[in-house]
Amino acid sequence: MNKYHQLVVSLGVLTVLGQETALGQNRDEAVILKGQQQQLSTEAIKNAAPHKNYLSPLNLPNLAPTSEAEFRQNSASPGISSQAKIPNNNLINSSTSTSTPRAFGSYGVPYTSKRVSHFPTSVVSSNANGYLSATYPYSTMGRLAFSVGTNNAHCSATLIRRSIIVTAAHCIQGFGSGSSIYSNFTFVPSYYNAIAPYGSWSWLSLVRPSSWANGTDTGSGAARNNDLAVIAIRKNSAGQFIGDITGYMNYGWNNYSFTTSSRTGNIPIAAITTTGYPGLLDLGRIMQRSDGPGYLTTISSAKQIYQGSNFTGGSSGGAWVTNFGYQSPAFSGGASAGNSSVPNVIVGVTSWGASDPNLPKDNYSSQFGQNTQYPLATYGTRGAGNIASILNTLCSSTPSGSTQTLQQQGYCN
Repeated sequence: MNKYHQLVVSLGVLTVLGQETALGQNRDEAVILKGQQQQLSTEAIKNAAPHKNYLSPLNLPNLAPTSEAEFRQNSASPGISSQAKIPNNNLINSSTSTSTPRAFGSYGVPYTSKRVSHFPTSVVSSNANGYLSATYPYSTMGRLAFSVGTNNAHCSATLIRRSIIVTAAHCIQGFGSGSSIYSNFTFVPSYYNAIAPYGSWSWLSLVRPSSWANGTDTGSGAARNNDLAVIAIRKNSAGQFIGDITGYMNYGWNNYSFTTSSRTGNIPIAAITTTGYPGLLDLGRIMQRSDGPGYLTTISSAKQIYQGSNFTGGSSGGAWVTNFGYQSPAFSGGASAGNSSVPNVIVGVTSWGASDPNLPKDNYSSQFGQNTQYPLATYGTRGAGNIASILNTLCSSTPSGSTQTLQQQGYCN
């Protein structure tokens, strides 16, 4: 064991030298940092190597998408989180929805439609190359750098609550590695070629699925039910929450925004935007965006979303977003946005793709929602399935040295 592995068990709380782990539902664990780990330096963040999922990617020449019959039979009720926020405390969706919110009309073909505009920011000069990535909703996304032993690596992550980011579980630890997690997690929103317009932010606590930690998660190879994790971001020296500065996204569950019709070949499909910092594109130092149809499938009983993409290692943990963009237009003459087209809802995060960056051009995510490990339709007030459960565990945990939970302190608003 090294210094991050030694455990002392007492009263249902595990203490990992410098970290505490509180048990939650599904025996998930909130890893609570005692004190404060070193924040990675600007140079370390810049040179952090793109992190890859160490589980073997699968060769799936005969992969078939979920059929309409399977979709109708197995689909639990989709829903979205209670709110998202643009910077300066402006809520853009303040009502919880557990209906079937989808961006499509009676034609049955999904789409994304937004006004060509941006939310102005003064943190970057308007004539600088990094200006767009510093505007909302890109400002909610960033590079997640961390230490793997003596080396530094990077993934991608996105804010989904006031001070909570979502990323991939394999960016927290290797599959089946128990209590051994990586260290020095440092989140840099809107990172652009070594420029950090909103600064660098340290971690406070995190939750990854226990089935990932103990190596029992449903699936085979890299295709797993629950390759996702959430991290609480520490307030800055001025006492500010990161989301009050950058804004944050919605999240959804149970295949929010997917629809099926004869015009899509009776295959469930959604219009998905994927973002991240893939290492083979601009050296992983500039945020990338990929747009295209997303499809559902099941691989060795693991529920997956897949799409075509040229993203590579480093994009892991990056957001899969429906209805991406800043503003919807002002409609007139009876026109409307479509069926409940709530903006900026994350339905997954990049998990894995083929090891060959040139031929397959594929990309996969664990589905956010109910599955074998997370069967419930309600976890606290967070929604259904895996994303809601791990978020509920994190928000119900109490940071070291405090008597209030993260929710009570405002991190999870």
